[in-house]
Amino acid sequence: MSSHLIVGARIFDGSGSPTVAGEVLVDGNRIVAVGDRLAAPAEAEVIDGAGAVLMPGLVDGHTHLGFGSSVEHTSTRFEPDEEKVLLVAHCARVMLDHGFTSCYSGGNRMPASEVAARKAFAEGWLPGPRLRAASWEGSAGMVSPGHYDFPGIEGRESDPGSVRDFVHAMADLGVDIVKVSLTGESAVVGGTSRVMQFTEEEIEAAATAAAERGVWLTAHAHSAEAVRLAVQYGVRAIYHATFSDDEAIEALVEARDRVFVAPTPGIIWAHLHDEEHPPTPEMETYETQASIARVAPELHKRGVRMVIGGDYGFPINPIGRNARDLRLFVEWFGLTPAEALRCACEYGGQLMEQQVGLVREGYLADLLLVEGDPTEDVTLLEDPANLAMIMSDGRLHKIDPARRTASGR
Repeated sequence: MSSHLIVGARIFDGSGSPTVAGEVLVDGNRIVAVGDRLAAPAEAEVIDGAGAVLMPGLVDGHTHLGFGSSVEHTSTRFEPDEEKVLLVAHCARVMLDHGFTSCYSGGNRMPASEVAARKAFAEGWLPGPRLRAASWEGSAGMVSPGHYDFPGIEGRESDPGSVRDFVHAMADLGVDIVKVSLTGESAVVGGTSRVMQFTEEEIEAAATAAAERGVWLTAHAHSAEAVRLAVQYGVRAIYHATFSDDEAIEALVEARDRVFVAPTPGIIWAHLHDEEHPPTPEMETYETQASIARVAPELHKRGVRMVIGGDYGFPINPIGRNARDLRLFVEWFGLTPAEALRCACEYGGQLMEQQVGLVREGYLADLLLVEGDPTEDVTLLEDPANLAMIMSDGRLHKIDPARRTASGR
């Protein structure tokens, strides 16, 4: 594999620390050295980073590749299965084009397609981010994927057996993540975001089966009760956490070494600003925004690891807009640009449980060269034209020809 020496850039290492001057040497798919005036192989390609910031590739913690909508293509979500598989590949390429070199899936109605895509991206013959593949979103009564009526748990008997079967069936497909919708979603079925969809017995069954199979659990959880139960039973990634009360926040703080929270501001922003589909009272959009703007800063202040990922993939919230979450972490939640970038880099890498998200010796070479300084203006990352280089697993997915120099210094 080839070697690359990146010189002249300021380096943001992904940890939230200030940028520093330095050089980075990549050999194959690894960062092998970070420092000043590095010794490099004669055949190493030199990339001129003067005036730019070198940083880790971004990690998205909640995107739906299978929903199929990107800034380049709008999906009806009723395409035949064969086309849906192609849309997974398309949306993954769009993510990579926008600097997202890793994706922790938020769920897919065709989970086997993500398992296949994960393999293709890892082997390098199909462009896409590192992928943690997910199941479809289990909901009340474990109905078929895509059937989201969110009836709640009242009026039905608890069925932990079906939950166990669901987890085992998804694990048999080879997914990394099993996702359960512990609450409804008012943006889909009005007034259901705080309605529990699983009994405690069912949540415990899911946790037990996931531990047996070595897969992670993700929970769609808006209500305080759902958040508390998710933490209690070892759910690793909690999406939304919108209406967390003091007790739920305390539970997240106590579990901060093992849990991640994706507050998903992107989809809220889309509902608030999509003029074609203004929010209705039943969608609870304004209440949702006000609540998460209260909860997320408290989680950040108390050391809970938040990751970006705003439920991208819907027509109103297409893939390619993912970096908008960074701006909303700053504007809505009060983080500095560097702190927001840490959520997308270091914490994202920890979520992926892979050596990504930091510019450190030994880490995988997922790197961006950004025109300008995103630690001062995080909105730079919303425009892919500002990405002079996108490196994925040591391969140059994109490089500005003006940044290329001859081999050697």
